[in-house]
Amino acid sequence: MTNIENPYAILIADDDEINRVILKHMLKYVSVEISCVSNGEEAMAFLNESANRKVILLLDLNMPNMDGNEVIARVNMDSSLKSRVKIIVITANLLSAYLKTGMGDSVLDCLEKPVNKEELINLIKLGATQLN
Repeated sequence: MTNIENPYAILIADDDEINRVILKHMLKYVSVEISCVSNGEEAMAFLNESANRKVILLLDLNMPNMDGNEVIARVNMDSSLKSRVKIIVITANLLSAYLKTGMGDSVLDCLEKPVNKEELINLIKLGATQLN
């Protein structure tokens, strides 16, 4: 089990149910609460309803209702969200290596699907450290 010194939650926001299941399975040994939503509106609702909770958000960019770019913009504009949310973008876009530029410091990194489990867990650990 991966040790977590600072309690936080992981939120997976992806409109593809299979992607959510795969990510949740990858993280089954990370001992924190993991929640899943299927679009940006649900992600923002989760973040706003959990006003004091630190969250690492695994965020797909291409989703209905509100896409990942809009979620990132809203987190970056809200200082209370920005202080307690770290974002890992997970995308099928081949240009993901270039996406982080201009996304703001709430975004830890961009990972291309399919995600490497060790790389993802290392980024989550980095996010947990930054949220301390």
